[in-house]
Amino acid sequence: MRMRRYLLGAGLLGILGLGAACAHDDKSESARKTGQEVGEAVADKAYFADQLALLDQKQIALGEMALQKSTSSEIRVFAQQLVENHRQHLASVQNYAEAAAMSLAVMELSTQESMEGTGGAGRQEEGVRQGVEQRSAKHDEKLDKQIDEFTGVLNALSGKSGEAFDKAFLMQVRKDQEHGGELVEEGLKRYRDDASLAMLLSRSGPVFERQAERSRILGATRY
Repeated sequence: MRMRRYLLGAGLLGILGLGAACAHDDKSESARKTGQEVGEAVADKAYFADQLALLDQKQIALGEMALQKSTSSEIRVFAQQLVENHRQHLASVQNYAEAAAMSLAVMELSTQESMEGTGGAGRQEEGVRQGVEQRSAKHDEKLDKQIDEFTGVLNALSGKSGEAFDKAFLMQVRKDQEHGGELVEEGLKRYRDDASLAMLLSRSGPVFERQAERSRILGATRY
């Protein structure tokens, strides 16, 4: 099970626009439930960001393997571009996550001390924490499965060589880049009110599209 850290407390509540607004509802259950819904939304968005980061990490791993195994100069040039593009994109996703007061999964950090709250804002923060923890546990199970599946892909690719490797590499890259395009469409629909994420996705879409097309062309002209 992978652990995720969220920057709970004043920073996150400020970003979400929570806090003193619920102070009148002292220790109210409604404040806790509202906070839990917010926490679930935060966990969902963090999982979406994880999907972008996972795509980047997968493409970097594929590109680096192609640089080691492929004997085609065209494939190697494409693989180098793939690695560079996704390292840059991963840095952008990480910057977005930091600005949004969330971390990108798969890191186990020390447990933050619990925060005591006496007013509605404290109850709401408690709900946020509960919502995040419960929803992210489910997301992390999915992420574990995705990582295990990709490990199998890498293992299968490592057993190939020559044109068989190049063909399988290009097919996997094209599949992943097309999935990246689907993520962009999903994100722009779900998070259109998040200007920073929308800008990131608007820049990501054309990159994924070009790389999918490039992998398609390379495959079509060679196999």
